[in-house]
Amino acid sequence: MSEIYVDTDKMRACGNEILDLVEEFKATLDTMFTRIENVPIYTKEWVGDSAMLFVSLANKDKVQYYNYATSLYKYGKYLIDCADYYDKTIKSVRRD
Repeated sequence: MSEIYVDTDKMRACGNEILDLVEEFKATLDTMFTRIENVPIYTKEWVGDSAMLFVSLANKDKVQYYNYATSLYKYGKYLIDCADYYDKTIKSVRRD
């Protein structure tokens, strides 16, 4: 019979690290898009039609960035769920 080794502690730790990094990434996205939206209106570093067009185009891409963050978050949760499932399965079949 073949033996399979799964390091569930490391898997769970990686999943948690991904979740932490996703939260940091989302905070960075929030800051970045708030900054971009404020450029032509509040900070007036760049004004005019071209600035408004840039903000409009950036806002269209915003959804893709947040979807990416959501996908990464789901992957982190998946790793944690797999680690929990493997631990549960190992405990149910282990013969000591």
